[in-house]
Amino acid sequence: MQKKKNKMKEKLNSLLSLVPVASADITDAASKARGVAKKADVVEMLLTIINYALIVLGVLAVAVFIYAGFLYLTAAGVQEKIDKAKNTLLYAVIGIVVAVLGFVAVATVQRFIVQG
Repeated sequence: MQKKKNKMKEKLNSLLSLVPVASADITDAASKARGVAKKADVVEMLLTIINYALIVLGVLAVAVFIYAGFLYLTAAGVQEKIDKAKNTLLYAVIGIVVAVLGFVAVATVQRFIVQG
């Protein structure tokens, strides 16, 4: 009975020793499979999404900048309207600066992390 247990134990150990090799083959095959996202693909996708979001932010900031100019031109000397136009212009400039800094940050990350 003891011999049979030892023999079964040896078979089980030999089978279990093959598991990492089999999983390595599966992992390698899966990474080469078509349609499987790789780490670099995910990073590139995130950078693309961030770039599009920054483009939208920049366009909105420019639109607010134009709106602030319209408010200033139609203020007709009323101090409250002039102050509102100046504040809107300030926020538009801050938005443009944030968009430009965002592009710089994304380009820096892309250069150092993605391209090595």
